[in-house]
Amino acid sequence: MDFRETTQTSFDHDEYGQAHSWTNGSKSSRLTKRQGRDKTPDTGRMNLILRSLPTDLYNELLPSLKTVSLTKEQFLYQEGDRLDFIYFPITAVVSEFKMLEDGRMVEIAVTGKEGAIGLSSVFSESHTAPNCTQVSQAGTAKRLDVVAFEKMLRSDHRLRVGLSRFLDQYIRQISQKAICNMYHSVKERLCTWLLMVQDRSGRDMLNLTHEQIARTLGVYRPSITCIAQELRDEELIDYSRGGITIRDRAGVEDTACACYGELECVPARHAA
Repeated sequence: MDFRETTQTSFDHDEYGQAHSWTNGSKSSRLTKRQGRDKTPDTGRMNLILRSLPTDLYNELLPSLKTVSLTKEQFLYQEGDRLDFIYFPITAVVSEFKMLEDGRMVEIAVTGKEGAIGLSSVFSESHTAPNCTQVSQAGTAKRLDVVAFEKMLRSDHRLRVGLSRFLDQYIRQISQKAICNMYHSVKERLCTWLLMVQDRSGRDMLNLTHEQIARTLGVYRPSITCIAQELRDEELIDYSRGGITIRDRAGVEDTACACYGELECVPARHAA
């Protein structure tokens, strides 16, 4: 199935509710005036990469940033797709998957408001998605056209410098997850993953199913069902149809593998 068309639905409007066709200069002027009238909050700064940029650099990017809604289990890219946009999650959480030889998928990275989707491929100038990316937790993101991004990347070295820290964290996460997937138990990995998703979404209730978790961890659903029941019996989590709540975060952290300590470096959960 080709999921690419789903990424374009209802994404032609920015957070001000109108489609636009104008030059960057005139748009910036109108945008500033309209922001002054409507007092619309700027959600872009909720993404930690965008927040870290100098104010003048962020304001230069602002006219090209569009707020989009990402739906649960929506595929942003399939492996080998051309990258036309970079996504900076705000409330959404996105997983990156590698397809295994037996047809199963396993998550190699999870990104929320601390990062961006597609940034590493643009930096490497490959312009193609190395893996498939799927929305784990529905929410919003800022979408940036790759052409506009590359133009600014060439004209202002501060942007490249500012993004290098995220790329380091992204590579570190992939390396750590490779170790985790190979050596740690499913129970440990599940607890680590739940903590990471909560950190990046900032939500108490995670909109997850056992089937979705099984696909993410690359295991079979009965294993997740048994482990989830065990964690509920231990009063660490609770779950209902389509949702999981961490009841005892400290207990879940104790049950998680040591990888969580390595991947906890981004304080996304506390950066609302």
